[in-house]
Amino acid sequence: MSQLVPSILETTKEGFLNTYHQETKLPGVERIQVDFGDGIFVPNKILPASEIDVLNPAFHWEAHLMIKEPTEFLDYQICGFQTIIIHFEAFKNIGDLLASISAIKNSGMEPAVCLKNETPVDAVLSLAKQVNHFQLMSVNPGFQGTPFLENTYERVAELRRLLPNAIIEVDGGINMSNVKKISQSGADLLILGSSITKAPNMGEAWEKLEEEINRN
Repeated sequence: MSQLVPSILETTKEGFLNTYHQETKLPGVERIQVDFGDGIFVPNKILPASEIDVLNPAFHWEAHLMIKEPTEFLDYQICGFQTIIIHFEAFKNIGDLLASISAIKNSGMEPAVCLKNETPVDAVLSLAKQVNHFQLMSVNPGFQGTPFLENTYERVAELRRLLPNAIIEVDGGINMSNVKKISQSGADLLILGSSITKAPNMGEAWEKLEEEINRN
């Protein structure tokens, strides 16, 4: 059964705290993903970790770094993040990516690698000995509310065939119309952005998505 994971993508501390307080009150939530962007790898600059206070340890916190060649992870460690998601495409070569993965592990956090939609999923096979958690983007990254990319279903299924024991996460454009099908494709974690953050009532939207994913 797939797990729903709310996400936070905010450019101001006020906006971050508002979404944070709402999402930590959602019934049954266990993990929360926070997006970070440098304005280079993605066009928009998102609130940096240095401006975030220590996170509630009752939840598993993931930091999704839409950042070019990240090498420093101390700010994320201080905040209390347990998983750091870096982009395959953010590095010039595999060596630099592997060095970043090692730095995350040395900081006591779990590394995960994210692929943009245009990157073949078999690109991560060379990383399978170092990483067991992969995120597939189902939108073009950087903004909430962009259209879901329909080839995501087959990408999830292919990655599940290639790495049957990996943690597979899907991020972007997940809503009532596709959440069940993504889950059935083989995803473990489904990131919810605008489908709850832009809903008139976040709690109601969350519960409806929970009901849909658990529907027989």
